[in-house]
Formats: sequence, structure tokens, C-alpha cells
Amino acid sequence: MYSRDEFEDRMAEAIWENRWKSHTSYETFIKNHMCIEGAKVYAMEHAVFANHFPRWFGSLVANCPHLKARQYMIENMYVEEVTDPEVENGHYESLVDFGVALGLDRDEIYNYKGRIYTRLCLAYWDRATRAWSWTEGFAAVAGLEAARSPGVLKRGNCVPNNRSVFRPLGLPEEALAHWSAAEQADYSAGGHGDMTLKVLSEFCTTQAEQERILEVLAETMQVRSYHFDCIGRDSLKAAGAPLDAVA
Repeated sequence: MYSRDEFEDRMAEAIWENRWKSHTSYETFIKNHMCIEGAKVYAMEHAVFANHFPRWFGSLVANCPHLKARQYMIENMYVEEVTDPEVENGHYESLVDFGVALGLDRDEIYNYKGRIYTRLCLAYWDRATRAWSWTEGFAAVAGLEAARSPGVLKRGNCVPNNRSVFRPLGLPEEALAHWSAAEQADYSAGGHGDMTLKVLSEFCTTQAEQERILEVLAETMQVRSYHFDCIGRDSLKAAGAPLDAVA
């Protein structure tokens, strides 16, 4: 069995190995082909994901017996759904504002269900939070925030998804508020990404639990990488990128 510090390091390694060791087509898009039409593809798919994300925490809270862990998840949900201290509204609404600034219709974003690959990935995370133990489900969902936690970022080859990525589009600064808020919430020490690993290291207290969490983190990162790769391919196509950039 690992100590808490050792387990956090092993979790960070599992995340990095399955998310950042190799880049997806989305990273190719944002580094080399960023444009309005491609960003619209991403905004639509990511809005569907963001709309579901806090609801998964709701499922976990219902099955979690530990007050401290529940308090953390409820706080996370509040930032996502109600008010983010970094913006005037929650994460989802600020993301919708970003999509509208790109030229998308607000009601279209609200009513959009996602391409089939998005719906398949959502089904994975929905099942993880409903059918598994709360620690497994927490690793599958909160682990997505940990993909840019300090322990993962220090390993290198991680690509930011922040305000600077979308600034070349020439949008008003207020339209990019979501990305500053997300960076503040997830990237820093003590942020949601860092706290994911700390919560798991506190409540996974047997070797079997720790090994299972490492499996889940690897798997959920593979699902997320698949999701980003599909989004990236469609974004590259919308950008009119050459076929070899999409392949």
C-alpha cells in the first residue's frame, strides 16, 4: 500500500501517461489551426459535457458516507451550477456565453445533445457515477479536473486550454471569462484538480482500493482522450485543415 504522498504521485503518473504522453487531434487544432468555425465545434460538444458534469457529482454525493468528501463535491457543484467566484455566473453559463460570442445561437447550445461520440463518453461517466462505488465514480469524473493539476503539469507535454488559446480569435475579453475561471479552479495548488488527488488519497485506505483507483484514472483518461480526439478531428475538418492534420 502507498503512503498518501506516494499514491498522489502514482495517480498523477497514471493521468499523465494516459492523457498527455501522446497528444490528441484537439491539441493539433488549438496549436496549429485555431479558427472560429473549429472553435464552434468544440464549444458545442464541450457545452454538453459541462452541462452533465455537476450532475455526476450529485450522484456521487448520494452514495458518499463521508461528510468531508460530500462538502467538497457540493462546493464543486455550486461553482459549476450557481456562482463561480471568478465570473458572474457558473461555469456552464460562462461557456454558453463563449459559444454565443463565436456566433452560435444560445438556444441551440442549450438544446444540443452532442455528436454520437460525446453521447457515448457521457454514458461512460454517467454509469461510473451511478453503478460504481463513490470513490471509483469520483476518480472517473473528478479525475478529469486532475488532468491539469500541479502534479500532472510538472511532468510536461501538457497543453493548456485557457484564455490564451482562444485569444487569437479576436473575441471580447469578457467572452473568454470561462477559460480564466477554469484555469483558476483546476490548475493551481489547492484547486479542484489538486483536491481530487487529495480526496482520493485520504479515503482510499487499502491496497486494493488504491490499485482500483489507478485503473479507473487510466481508463477515464483514455475515454477523455478519445473524446478530445474526435472533437479535434471535427474541428480540424471545420477549419479546412489538410487531411494529414486530421489523420
